[in-house]
Amino acid sequence: RGFESLPRYHATPAPFGAGVASFLDPGATIIEHLRSAGEFVVDLVYPKRCAGCGRRGAWLCHDCDQGLRRFEAPLCARCGVPDCFQNCQCSALVEAIGRVRSVGPFAGWLRGSVILFKYHGEWGRVHHLAVPLVTAMSELLPADGLVPVPLHPARQRQRGFNQAFVLAEAVAKITGLEITEPLLRSRETISQVSLGAFERTRNIENAFALNAHVDVAGQSLILVDDVITTGATLAACASLLHQAGARSVMVATLAREMG
Repeated sequence: RGFESLPRYHATPAPFGAGVASFLDPGATIIEHLRSAGEFVVDLVYPKRCAGCGRRGAWLCHDCDQGLRRFEAPLCARCGVPDCFQNCQCSALVEAIGRVRSVGPFAGWLRGSVILFKYHGEWGRVHHLAVPLVTAMSELLPADGLVPVPLHPARQRQRGFNQAFVLAEAVAKITGLEITEPLLRSRETISQVSLGAFERTRNIENAFALNAHVDVAGQSLILVDDVITTGATLAACASLLHQAGARSVMVATLAREMG
């Protein structure tokens, strides 16, 4: 069966902590203790399994890891696609986006991880995913802040969490970067999954607005999302951030559609 048909369970999202070690740390705050305890319980009830083959014991097994080529140098300085793919994506990027970095193509274990994390509530995978994302986005640093792509409130209530925000939290914990939320989802849109490039652009028109309470003037920002497909969503967000006075806008995603 495909990952879309896996049984669902719902978990309240929380930033991924340091597990049992943090739970036992006398210097940790009460909130950190509770989060770590919650993560320990999730590990017991929903043990780690490979996103590629389903093998228990780890979020990713060695065989599946070796079966997917990650995005590594030499690669295009702007779109971040490796030369070996012979599929530069710079022509699809709007001027408002400076550089893009992703862990790899939306395939294999990476595709499975995103689907299980995003649609099946397995937020325990987020720390495992954040580590390679931080490595991939190292060329985008230093930066002033991380900007998770916002979800419409109705969609977030339905899903229970915003996967981009949870991912940004895990990245922030590793890098020390601050999360800033200068963007709002002002209009609910239909799912982009089944739409083509033109329909995606039309669907996302006027779907975002600026948060008047957050000033990003002169800042270098990194947009964070799970997958970049046509780039329509990220283009809309980057354009608004430039309108708000951002000095530069870059993009970091877990995966990239290469079709």
